[in-house]
Amino acid sequence: MTYRIIEREAICVAYTNSIGDPSASDAFQRLEQVVPLKGNRFYATFDSHTREYRACVALKAGQSGAGYGLPEGVLAGGKYAEAKLIGPFADIVARIAPTFANMRQQHGRDQSRLPIEYYKRSSEIVLYLPVLP
Repeated sequence: MTYRIIEREAICVAYTNSIGDPSASDAFQRLEQVVPLKGNRFYATFDSHTREYRACVALKAGQSGAGYGLPEGVLAGGKYAEAKLIGPFADIVARIAPTFANMRQQHGRDQSRLPIEYYKRSSEIVLYLPVLP
């Protein structure tokens, strides 16, 4: 499979986090307790070095993490390889790690930025792997 290379803008987010295996994380459950699902865009990142998983919500103009009682961060902009996963949610989640592995085999990963998962809807997740310019 070939992956499209796109340019992404940086996005300010508020987040909850956990340390360890993302599949065992409760970060999204905690995020959903303070942020309404409707009308918001949700992302996740995983740092394989620190083992930190972040469940994120994009902040709209005028919003701050403090409004949700959450810390703020930035999803870095730049060039990314993109993969869309479509299907039943549990199946998509199981395909995240293998798809990122396949993407890394085809593209030189930019180690200065984290891969991003965009939870577009319950039946579609878009993966973004940071690539070298």
